[in-house]
Amino acid sequence: MKIYQAAVTSVAAAALVFTAACAADGGDSPPPGTAQANLPAPVRAASDAPSTPVDLTIDGAAAAIDAVATDTAGALLPPRDVHRLGWWVDSSLPGSGSGAIVVTGHVDDVQQGSGFASRFTTLRTGDTVDLTTTDGHRHDYRITRTVLADKEATGSGGLPVAELNRRDGPETLALITCGGPFIGPPLGYRDNVVVFAVPV
Repeated sequence: MKIYQAAVTSVAAAALVFTAACAADGGDSPPPGTAQANLPAPVRAASDAPSTPVDLTIDGAAAAIDAVATDTAGALLPPRDVHRLGWWVDSSLPGSGSGAIVVTGHVDDVQQGSGFASRFTTLRTGDTVDLTTTDGHRHDYRITRTVLADKEATGSGGLPVAELNRRDGPETLALITCGGPFIGPPLGYRDNVVVFAVPV
């Protein structure tokens, strides 16, 4: 998946960003050939908004969140450290009341093992997660659905572009990583997993 910016922020499906973002669930270090390697560096960003997300908690386990931006090719890459997550600095802010808040993460790495984002793939409708912001406020979200999007597909089988780019309408949290079978380079994993949640 790549996330693009234009005059109006937009998202387009491709096979670069989350090919390195997913893995099999569980375990410490996945065997070579079933996990990502040589993770590319993200474009670091900054936000001085008090409601900038800094921490995501799932089932009592927390991961730090870094602000990330798209690169010159339009790709949005998570932090190389698979135990951290990336918040797309051009997406909405927690508590804003509108738009999609986009958080991404790598599921695994050959050297680092399973990443925090592997938890995204186990979330079910009704589960809750929370985001903590710079000002210390906690925002609780309830999972509403999960979309498995083929990285090479467009339309209804592909990435839900319009929903991820939304800056209006109800506030929604979108957690994105990879999933489906591992098919090797360049895609890595066949699919993107997008978990949607709404404020509680």
